[in-house]
Amino acid sequence: MGFGIILTFLVFLVTDYGGNALVYGLLASTYPAFQLLGAPLLGRWSDIYGRKKILLLSQLGTLAAWVIFLAALFIPATNLLNVESNLLGSFAVTLPLIVIFFARALDSLTGGNVSVANAYLADVTSEEERNKNYGRMSVASNLGYVFCPALAGALGATVYGEVLPVSAALFISVLGVLIIIVLLPETGACALQDHPVRKDITKVIGQEHKECNAPRQGKNWPCGTCSGSRTYPSCWCCTF
Repeated sequence: MGFGIILTFLVFLVTDYGGNALVYGLLASTYPAFQLLGAPLLGRWSDIYGRKKILLLSQLGTLAAWVIFLAALFIPATNLLNVESNLLGSFAVTLPLIVIFFARALDSLTGGNVSVANAYLADVTSEEERNKNYGRMSVASNLGYVFCPALAGALGATVYGEVLPVSAALFISVLGVLIIIVLLPETGACALQDHPVRKDITKVIGQEHKECNAPRQGKNWPCGTCSGSRTYPSCWCCTF
C-alpha cells in the first residue's frame, strides 16, 4: 500500500528537491531493487525463526522507513552537489533527496515479505482452501494499487501537500504492526532448527511447494513454502 501511495507525488517531490528524470528513475527503481535483495533473506529467516517474527520485523522496518520519509519533508533543502552534464542532465543533490533514498531502500529491504506472507498462508490453510485464499490475497494486493493512489491524490491535493499521504502510510504501518502483534498467531509449522546447506544459488532463492510426508499427530499435513533440498526432522512439513 505504501508503494501505491507515493506513486502519485514522488515525481513532484523529486523535482521540488532539485532532481530530474534520472534521479526520479533511480529513486523509483530503488524499491524493487532492494526488495529483490531482501525478499530471499526474509523468506529464509521465516523458515528458521518463524513467520510471525519476520513479518513483524518487516513491518517495523516499513514503519521506521515512513518515519524517516516524513522527517525528510521537514529537512531544509540543503544543496550538497550540483551536476551539469550533457549525458546526465542538470540536477542537484540535496539532503532531503538522500534521506528519501535511504527511507525507500530501508522500506524495500525489510518490505519484501510477499514470500513470507505466501508461506504463512500455506501454513494456516488446508490444501482445499489454499487456492481460494491465495486468490483473496492477490485481490487485496491489487485493491491496494487501485485505491492507494486515489487516496494519496485526494490527501495530497490539500494545503498540507505530501505530508498527509505520507502520514497516512505511517498510520497504516502502525496498524499493521499492531495487527501482527495482537491478532496474528505464530504457526511454527515451518520453523527450522538449523541452517540449510547452500549448494548453489537456487538453494538460496528457490522456492517450491511439496506435500508433507512427515506425520504430525498421526496425520499428513500439507507443506508450506520452503526452499532447498534437505529434509529436517524438526520441520514437520518442509523439505530443505
